[in-house]
Amino acid sequence: MNRRSQLDAMGLAVVSTGLAVITTALVVVPQRIAQRPAQRGVLALNLDPTGQLRLWNRRVRAQEVAELLADSKDQPQKGQAVLRLIPDPAVPWGVVRQAAAALETSGVPLELQLP
Repeated sequence: MNRRSQLDAMGLAVVSTGLAVITTALVVVPQRIAQRPAQRGVLALNLDPTGQLRLWNRRVRAQEVAELLADSKDQPQKGQAVLRLIPDPAVPWGVVRQAAAALETSGVPLELQLP
């Protein structure tokens, strides 16, 4: 009986360790996938219907974007920084054009990713 309870305890330990590893992977892997463009020098800006920009789910002003671009130019990277503008589905096209025109003055290549 003692041997049986030791095997049961070992089995429970293996199962709980496996569940902990799977749970951690379910949290970490999506975060790593979301951060992958930033590692390649892509600065993804989300545009909401009011014309506000969000970077990493935080509202930013155009001046802050310019500062981030200046910081990225100072750091040696494999490639040049790229701005990616991602409008929400409800954003009017006029707002997208205004934001794109404002971001094009930065001198950094601009990509438009449609939803």
